[in-house]
Amino acid sequence: MLQFKRHRAAPAFTLVELLVVIAIIGVLVALLLPAVQAAREAARRSQCSNQLRQIALAWHLHHDSQKCLPSGGWGYQWMGDPNRGFGKSQPGSWAYSILPYIEAGAIFNIGKGATGADQRVALTQLGETPVATFYCPSRRAPRAYTNRDNAIAPNNANRPNVVAHSDYAGNLGPEMKAQSGERKGDCGRMTQWCSGPTPTDAEAGKFASELFNYYGRNGGVIFQRSEANLKEITDGTTQTYMVGEKYLNPDRYEDGESIADDQSVWQGDDLDVNRNTEVAPAQDQPGIELLYSFGSAHPATWQVALCDASIRGISYDIDPDVHWRLGHRSDGDPVAGF
Repeated sequence: MLQFKRHRAAPAFTLVELLVVIAIIGVLVALLLPAVQAAREAARRSQCSNQLRQIALAWHLHHDSQKCLPSGGWGYQWMGDPNRGFGKSQPGSWAYSILPYIEAGAIFNIGKGATGADQRVALTQLGETPVATFYCPSRRAPRAYTNRDNAIAPNNANRPNVVAHSDYAGNLGPEMKAQSGERKGDCGRMTQWCSGPTPTDAEAGKFASELFNYYGRNGGVIFQRSEANLKEITDGTTQTYMVGEKYLNPDRYEDGESIADDQSVWQGDDLDVNRNTEVAPAQDQPGIELLYSFGSAHPATWQVALCDASIRGISYDIDPDVHWRLGHRSDGDPVAGF
């Protein structure tokens, strides 16, 4: 006669025990999540630093090849033009001028050899073409973003439907005072020339930078039609900003509604690609527009490439006087111990 052994059922979790387990798992996730987020931010920050390093090295390669640092261009109403070379004859931004030196020569050459309407179409395409190197991974994805409705079309291109941006800005230096006999020009900030000349004035050589001693007026390493040389950085390349992260209101990361982030990265001298050290750097803050400031989405510090191509993390609480002096290439008062 077969006998069947009866197995005793395993005890089940009670509802209270289940709730305790769920609570413990929740606590562990809450403890681990900040660590995971911190690790991800550290990786993004490292990538951002590497990109700044690539940009800084490209500035030096430009200097070696063209015998000057990249120029600031003519103004935001001018798109980069491959037919106009480098230096003060190039209407586009410093970012455009370094494209051949970051293995993006194909983008630099968009529209090369074209004229008239064909060139305008090509340079419109250029304005819509992003390069990942110019996007901080802590801030936004490397793609083209909406062109705001009231953005002005460049003089040498049509109005793009979307525009490529940059999260990095060249060092304009501190705002300087007008020297005797000089004309201030049309813009409020003496380190900016706004839209730039009309096509007629440009062809006639009538630039704001010809109206005054712009090297004496501007303390940074880049400005309208600049051709700065490393020898002119007499405070030392290790103590002068070259290019760093720019401040941006997080509400405006993607909509193009900030006037400091509404043009293409390849357009000339503008707050989109140049920043001032007269004002303090800041961490990105929703609802706050700081048009002239350096800064970033990173906590605690923003990153900058110095003129020796080294990368430094700078506190948002940096002394304003030190920040001013690090922005000036030749104020004669180097920052001790920096």
